[in-house]
Amino acid sequence: MIFVYKKWAEFCSTLKEKGFISIPACEVKSDSGNYIVLKHDVETDVSHAFRIAQIEKQYGHRGSYYVQAYLLESNNNVELLKKIQQMGHEISYHYDVLDACKGDFEKATEEFEKNKRLFEDNGFNIITVCQHGNPIVERVGYHSNRDFFRNEKVSELYPEISDIMVNFKEKIPTDYLYFSDAGRMFKLIYDPINNDIVNTDDKNIPYKNLDYLSEALDKTKGNIISIHPHRWTESVVVYITKTFIFKVLKFVAKILIKIPFCNKLMSKYYFLAKKV
Repeated sequence: MIFVYKKWAEFCSTLKEKGFISIPACEVKSDSGNYIVLKHDVETDVSHAFRIAQIEKQYGHRGSYYVQAYLLESNNNVELLKKIQQMGHEISYHYDVLDACKGDFEKATEEFEKNKRLFEDNGFNIITVCQHGNPIVERVGYHSNRDFFRNEKVSELYPEISDIMVNFKEKIPTDYLYFSDAGRMFKLIYDPINNDIVNTDDKNIPYKNLDYLSEALDKTKGNIISIHPHRWTESVVVYITKTFIFKVLKFVAKILIKIPFCNKLMSKYYFLAKKV
């Protein structure tokens, strides 16, 4: 699978031809029928997200863009995100507060609230959110950032917010298939709600390319397609180069994380995972 903008444009066109028009997750209702949500985890370079948003708008799609809070520290990023919102897309929070606070729920709640205000102060209402899955964090006492919204006190504190990966199905209520480009290959994720607790990787269904994925979309229930915009590029050469670098970094990380000292160091500087 080659992640170039041309391929995403072709996919968006195919969706439209098949009668699928994406809506933001915040607009999904219990009677939305065979909806589709184009979901985006924005973890670095906002300009890539802006390019993807332009492509989707061209074909009448509106998606959900979950953004790491640190990216709002840049005025240029905020301006690009406002332009994405003006296209009809949802801009919301891609949180990793438990990892940032080493599993301390009290500190994580303070961090979440601070960042929630940051989004709102910039004109982005928080209705749905999505957790960030840091790949190189050593966790003690919790499974992943999803445990934040699994926490009863947190859920009571934010009853108006639903997490795509935790309680979205229950709050709407709705049902959906979840496709992801995690691992740089699109897959139908077997159990997206609990796969951080129980490893079900062997049950995921891979798709060789976007044509195969479009054939797998269910017309009797919802579909969520999750992508990472920073992986997409203008040219095949650039994508292959970036993929090579990614594989080298991943290989090195897998070695270092097995070394006790390096493991702790990598976990301490968890934000490095945002770039991987």
